[in-house]
Amino acid sequence: MITIQPLYEWQALQVFEDREVECQECDGTGECECCGRDCLECGGSGMGGIQTLSQAEIEARYFCEVMESLQRLCAFSSRHDFLDEAGAFIKRYGRPGSMRNSVIH
Repeated sequence: MITIQPLYEWQALQVFEDREVECQECDGTGECECCGRDCLECGGSGMGGIQTLSQAEIEARYFCEVMESLQRLCAFSSRHDFLDEAGAFIKRYGRPGSMRNSVIH
């Protein structure tokens, strides 16, 4: 079995950028719906603020990166089978909460 870096170690090494979200009042257009002037909430920019990643999104990103790394490693290694390695990882760490009921592509 391949040794995989735990989530807390991986998370400590990552730099997660905050992302801007659209203004809720003008739906990102920057104009007021009723009068067509600049939105008072966002000042006409269409952006309503900054949002950080939730823990579920971080776990999903970690899971996807691990699966991609395993897939690349197993493609070049004749000693490791991807399904065996991915299955062992999922049994040990589980899938992120938001991915439990969805299909992973």
